[in-house]
Amino acid sequence: MQNSTMETSSLPIKGLAYALAAVAIWTGFILVSKAGALGSLALPDMMIVRFGTAFILFSPFIWQHRKTILQWRMFVLGSIGGLGYALFVYNGFQHAPATHAALLLPGLMPIMIAVFAYFLANERHSAASWIGILVSSLGILALLIETMLSGAPYWLGDISFVIACVFWGIFTVLLRRWKFAPWHATLGIITVTTILFTPVYVFFLPHHLGDASWQMLGIQAFYQGIMATVVQMIFYGRAVHIIGATKMGSLMALVPVFASVLAVPLFGEHWTSGLTIALVFILVGTLIGYIHFPKRCKLRNKENKKFALKS
Repeated sequence: MQNSTMETSSLPIKGLAYALAAVAIWTGFILVSKAGALGSLALPDMMIVRFGTAFILFSPFIWQHRKTILQWRMFVLGSIGGLGYALFVYNGFQHAPATHAALLLPGLMPIMIAVFAYFLANERHSAASWIGILVSSLGILALLIETMLSGAPYWLGDISFVIACVFWGIFTVLLRRWKFAPWHATLGIITVTTILFTPVYVFFLPHHLGDASWQMLGIQAFYQGIMATVVQMIFYGRAVHIIGATKMGSLMALVPVFASVLAVPLFGEHWTSGLTIALVFILVGTLIGYIHFPKRCKLRNKENKKFALKS
């Protein structure tokens, strides 16, 4: 009994560790992707580097788990969380600065995840979760208003990030509902996206891989193909299974705090008052959304009420 209690109490700690590791890798994904977009790599090139590298490296495991991968639910997951998400997120990097990606991607994800978890998975959220989402939304709204007032041509990239968050919210909820192991889901995303996208890239899209340096291709292949596609997906999937989709989405809102701070000196992007307000609100919203009220307080209140009635 004591061992099982200790194991149960350690699960949230494990989930938090997986979640923070995913946050760190996702922060790097934003910076590396923006570096590729600023270089000579176009959207199709980054797509094929990411999923093509992963498919080649992990093809033995894909063949080993082919029975689990080759089913319609995995095809749906791969189409939404792999192909759909990647197309829109890389298009966003082509048209918007990294600070916008750092804010909109992880900032909108908890909102989308919470909404789709409510409607698709019947997942009920605490008042603290909804308040945290509301506060984070106010931060996102502050930056969008500043962008519109400044007249900057970032709207196409921002819309792409919003659509990418919709895809990721649906993927996260379906991943937990269908209970695929994170490793199988990762292999499925790699397989489905590579099979669907490679013929289109080879026969219909322009190629710019030859214009990029070997250093850039190596960095993109390692981080996009291994860290962001495989390692991050495993950590993310484990965290979703342990702490839930909504909590994982709330912690992902920490990414803009790290990515925006790093993007300004790395890419020479401007630090604005709207960005500061947005980061503060998202950080506060994340902390509020992760508040946990212990059940002991509720039990004590019930016992006090029963005692008052008896007396």
